[in-house]
Amino acid sequence: MVNNMQNNTLEMDTKIQNFFRNKKVFVTGGTGFLGKVFIEKLLRTTDVQHVYVLARAKRGTCAKDRFAKILNDPLFEKLHAVRPNPMEYITTIEGDCALTKLGISDEDRNELIEEVDVIIHCAATVRFNEPLSNATQINVAATRDILELAKKMKHLKSFVHVSSAFANCIITNAEEKFYSQHLGITSDELLNLKDKLSKEEFDAKEKELLGEFPNTYCFTKSVAEEAVQKCGNSLPICIFRPGIILAVSEDPIPGWVDNLYGPNSIVYGCGYGVLRVMYARPNQNAAYVPVDYCANVMMACAWETATSIMQKPHKEPRIYTLVPHKTNELDWGTFKNYTVEHGFKMPLPNMIWYPMLLFAETYYGYKLLTFLYHTLPGYLIDFVLLLMGKPTRMTKTYKKIHSQCGMLRYFLAFDFTFDMTNCYNLWDSMSTEDRKLYNFDMAKLDWNKYFYFNIQGMRRFVAKEDPETIPQGKKMLKIFRTLNIIVHGLFIAGMAWLVWGLLKFIFL
Repeated sequence: MVNNMQNNTLEMDTKIQNFFRNKKVFVTGGTGFLGKVFIEKLLRTTDVQHVYVLARAKRGTCAKDRFAKILNDPLFEKLHAVRPNPMEYITTIEGDCALTKLGISDEDRNELIEEVDVIIHCAATVRFNEPLSNATQINVAATRDILELAKKMKHLKSFVHVSSAFANCIITNAEEKFYSQHLGITSDELLNLKDKLSKEEFDAKEKELLGEFPNTYCFTKSVAEEAVQKCGNSLPICIFRPGIILAVSEDPIPGWVDNLYGPNSIVYGCGYGVLRVMYARPNQNAAYVPVDYCANVMMACAWETATSIMQKPHKEPRIYTLVPHKTNELDWGTFKNYTVEHGFKMPLPNMIWYPMLLFAETYYGYKLLTFLYHTLPGYLIDFVLLLMGKPTRMTKTYKKIHSQCGMLRYFLAFDFTFDMTNCYNLWDSMSTEDRKLYNFDMAKLDWNKYFYFNIQGMRRFVAKEDPETIPQGKKMLKIFRTLNIIVHGLFIAGMAWLVWGLLKFIFL
């Protein structure tokens, strides 16, 4: 139909494919998780003419060589079957969102102005504890710089700015609209303040500037939306707000993942046996979305922005939100059950303890359980390592885990809901062929199947374990299951002995 893999040829005649035919696309964040999936889908399923990728040199490797190495990832295997040398269609633009004007040379800037038809801006720092100065530069200043660059582009037809469903997390029932009135500051004012103050002085104002926002990531992503609202109203631009992005669901490789951010670290930590307690409410919704669905929305809303929205000018850029469908929601309890269930089917051979995950619904319950299941075992393991003459590690590891969990607490304290009207309408406007090729129908996502592949992908792509090690993992699982029962039995017996001794002391 659309993609004939047997003959290594492309037959492209859907509306979205026709839009991207012979287009030149500029992508920021192309070396990141979402960016890589988007570029793969773009090159494999459309007859796009060229892709410009903003990338920085890293560890002595130039941007071009760095991206050429990225293309060797298993994610791009299907792409190589269609386009044997994908680098022929890619130009790396050396730059960095942490630098003024994206760090792009005048020569490259002029080429982008003359050639680019579509912009996909998904570069961002996603660290919750990023210093305010860094987060502002990367998430706000870079967005404003690319907006100014876009205004000069001679053939620009569509601009997709990737934000987050939690960019406006101080609103627990978020609609697909702007919430700039809750910021207390505009993007221009924030950037002017940053320019006037030293890095240390600006970072010292974090608490004052953030107000009700829980971290610098959400705050700066919200300010970046204000920049789009203010500076992008003359551009063919839209905003995409994805939920928490997880592994590939379907295409090109079910379960593909390349990082341990957010929930991915929970899945891996649980399977490894190091994460045993989490602050969460089982019945609370988890706004997870597959990364390939996000890439597909980006393809679709780029098409709609160019072909429909610009024919009917709006006062403000349209916003598309992708989170679980209200008829197919996922809660933390189900997430935990799938993680443990499928983790038992494919256990890691190098686990350090029996995989388990307890939910604490109160702060003090969380502190008690982490003391029993994290802190005490951490000190015991480090004591044994010390006796063996090896460097200690577990207490430091648990401090990092608890710090990360602490940053998530805000998002587990509220039950967030999101309006998805524009995203639903976008889906309805797509042809049957486009829906098959660029699927993001969250109503029909099989969560059980999804997490099976998620665990499988985590094992293969992050832990670097072959399927052949599953039997070894199952042997280790049996051993640790027995040890876990023994330890819990000894603990219960010890507590009973202490209580009995205390009662004897009081009453006898």
